[in-house]
Amino acid sequence: MNQKYSINQIAKILNISTNKLRFYEKKGLINPIRDDNNNYRYYTQEDLVKIHMILMYRALNLTIKDIKNLMENCTKNNIINHFYNQWEVINDEIQKMRLIKTSIEDIMDSIYESDEQNYTTNIIKSAKKLSKIQKIKENWEDRWNFDSWAKTYDQAIKEDTGKLKIYKNYEKILDEVFKKVTENMKNDIKVLEIGVGTGNLAKRFLDKDYNIVGVDQSRKMLNIAKEKFPKLKLRLGEFLKLPFENNKFDCIVSSYALHHLNDIEKNVAIEEMLRVLKEDGKIVMGDLMFENERSRKEILANFTEEQVAEVKDEYYSSIEFLKNEFGKHSKKVDYTKIDQLNYIVQVY
Repeated sequence: MNQKYSINQIAKILNISTNKLRFYEKKGLINPIRDDNNNYRYYTQEDLVKIHMILMYRALNLTIKDIKNLMENCTKNNIINHFYNQWEVINDEIQKMRLIKTSIEDIMDSIYESDEQNYTTNIIKSAKKLSKIQKIKENWEDRWNFDSWAKTYDQAIKEDTGKLKIYKNYEKILDEVFKKVTENMKNDIKVLEIGVGTGNLAKRFLDKDYNIVGVDQSRKMLNIAKEKFPKLKLRLGEFLKLPFENNKFDCIVSSYALHHLNDIEKNVAIEEMLRVLKEDGKIVMGDLMFENERSRKEILANFTEEQVAEVKDEYYSSIEFLKNEFGKHSKKVDYTKIDQLNYIVQVY
């Protein structure tokens, strides 16, 4: 028999006021049964669970309207999209606070280390740097609309209809990334994949019981990946705003993702990757790039106009650029050429 609770019992169990329970009833979030004799409210165990959910949603700052929508349309996609919204807001705030914290620390260091004439200049410099990085993080946009591509992404890779045939060695590249990460490493390491897409690279780690979490800025890509691989841990995020604490991962992997950032954005992405990577960790990326600027010019000179246009629609990097930028952080870069445009890059 389904147990019934009075309003006072519910209030005591959940440590909330009876007024709050009446408010939720007034807003149509709950509908307790009424006693035929005395018109007292009584709550079932289902009501208890429902009220607990409402309290959780309120703790996440969801509006009453959003909560009502969630509970009236209780489908998996509806719920996950609401949580994606909350996650995005919270992650953005954390990113801002982390930048401000770092900026304040730089300012404090400059005050201690500089004389009175110089530290004011350093404060201004730090403030300008903070403003610049915030703009870079906030202004990146998905020009390629990966949400609309999510359902057909896997098929598009197989068909590889572009003029450059960039996916002709797709499976080999994913295999090589996996191999370089896992050689001489046990499967108790923590792996982060940036730009997880539909989960094709992550699958290789899942199949061998590696602890991997994938991030992507496309919610629909995440939904597809979760449908394909229910056990895969997924988070909403991107190169410029990784939703993780410092020094969390032993290894970071990525495939066909870095080339969606221009060089200025790549610099911020490098700092973000190194922030969440353990000191002795490594990064392995399979992506489209050139060896250096000379090879870029030579290759483009032999391309058709359509092929050149396809390259210029992205931000292909170069090994030379990555060596310079990672070198500023005392990191080394090794690379393996897969074909004319695809490379495997290892950072350690």
